[in-house]
Amino acid sequence: MKKIPWKWGDPSRHNTLDDFPALANFLKERWNILWENDFTIPAPINLPRYTEEKIAEIRAVFPSISPEKIDFSTAARLRVAVGKSYHDILRIHTDDKLLVPDFVFCPSTREELDYFVKKASQNKIRLSPFGGGTNVVGALTIQDRETLNCRVDLRNFNALIELDETHMTATFQSGILGPDLESALNEKGYTMGHFPQSFEYTTLGGWVATRSAGQESSYYGKIEDMVERISVVTPVGIIRTNPYTHDASGINLKTLFIGSEGTLGIIAEVTVKIHKTPEATPWLIALFPDFKTGTDYLHTLSQSGAKPAIVRLSDACETQLYATLSSTNSSGYFQGIKKRVQRYLLKRKNLDAPCILMMRFVQKKGEDPQTQVRISKKLLAKHKGVILAKKVGIHWAENRFNMPYLRDPLVSNRVLIDTMETLVKWKDVQKIYDLLRERLASSEEFGKEKGLFLAHISHLYTNAACMYFTLMTPMKKGSEIKQWKMIKKLVTDTIVENGGAVSHHHSVGLDHQKWYLKQCDPISLNILKNIKKTLDPNQIMNPGKLFSKAYKTPYSNKQINPKQMSSGSH
Repeated sequence: MKKIPWKWGDPSRHNTLDDFPALANFLKERWNILWENDFTIPAPINLPRYTEEKIAEIRAVFPSISPEKIDFSTAARLRVAVGKSYHDILRIHTDDKLLVPDFVFCPSTREELDYFVKKASQNKIRLSPFGGGTNVVGALTIQDRETLNCRVDLRNFNALIELDETHMTATFQSGILGPDLESALNEKGYTMGHFPQSFEYTTLGGWVATRSAGQESSYYGKIEDMVERISVVTPVGIIRTNPYTHDASGINLKTLFIGSEGTLGIIAEVTVKIHKTPEATPWLIALFPDFKTGTDYLHTLSQSGAKPAIVRLSDACETQLYATLSSTNSSGYFQGIKKRVQRYLLKRKNLDAPCILMMRFVQKKGEDPQTQVRISKKLLAKHKGVILAKKVGIHWAENRFNMPYLRDPLVSNRVLIDTMETLVKWKDVQKIYDLLRERLASSEEFGKEKGLFLAHISHLYTNAACMYFTLMTPMKKGSEIKQWKMIKKLVTDTIVENGGAVSHHHSVGLDHQKWYLKQCDPISLNILKNIKKTLDPNQIMNPGKLFSKAYKTPYSNKQINPKQMSSGSH
């Protein structure tokens, strides 16, 4: 059986720890371990196979769909089996009750999708949409095999439908990948301005379904600020939301589907706001003596009128780690620190353990390119900031989509590495940061003070900020999933108990569900459940996610029991 494709992105860009010798030596000395590189072969997966007669029975449910669009092959089913979370990787390698779809449907038109969803609902076949497959919180997890599970693969659902230059909007099919979307806009002189770190492998529909934020959302806004109109295929029909942005025509259902994670229907088409491509994108790079001083600066900046597109304030540990990464070759972006700031100057300015801040601004046609930079520099002088050369930021931008590739060689060598994030009011930022450091340093599962805790602020609002955490520690052999669950609980409990949101941009999925449900009041949950009952009466759309806990449905005469269809397993 072929391996499940669990590694990130383009195989030609995959690395090993040999490509990061300084990092490998740093971690080996910190943890006193030998690299094993033995966590590379996935466990055998129980993958039911079907006889030709049973396959024909399923195809007969969808007589108007071309046979080649319904795929039962092992390769197709494994390709869309899971997301890209650390938990997903552990389940692939430890055979932790991993279930894969029974078959895959690849639509190319809205009418085709509408027909398929209605037929699936009538026959109680469970559906879940699959875009780029990069979700990191379990939104793609299949929880049981009581009925057939079909993954709706939207990779061919990727056309530009309309570019409206008069009203500055563009309409796309939801399966279009980020680079293809931007390329189509750039050719006409426009940008959408949405660049999550997973940009290269994520889709427009996935951004909407998970309430995504791009790295430039402090200027352009999150996905909910960008969407003008949505077309959604539900089991009871197609919904096209109100096309107006600033009308007073009652309740616009658009917001209902943003963040819905495939539980109410499949997002088919999206109309988004577009912008003229910037004339320039000036950088401002600075160092601060500590994380709190940098945080205070960003708090003030967020209410000053300056509006950077990219914001990234790293704590001292993250700053140090990236400097370690860059020491392998002279082009690393933190080489800018080493070359331009002498050690004596750092100590003289109380910057012996600095925190780096990178900001990039958007200059539109006719604007003074230095207006916002000037405001930001003036505030820097009041917050002990030391300005660095802009080349540091330029190099970071050139390599910003490469960082996810570092995870795979670490996981292969049995390093737990996961990221967690939240939205926090300014008054709670330092409190949550300090509490997490303190509690992780006391956690046996995290390796106490030997574990690596990295933090940065990456999105600004006048009343809040997004905090992003990276955690690294050696895996515990034989209890990898238990170890991760305990660390996940510690971090998320700390965040939620101290005023943080369950998620700022990773979404809910299964991994955050119990905290999400605790934050929802009973009336809101009842409203959401009734909406789902209306749109998805047979509960087939990505069941068990968000507000719907996992459940088992008794078989009816219309259901096709996959247990009766299996002719064996691998």
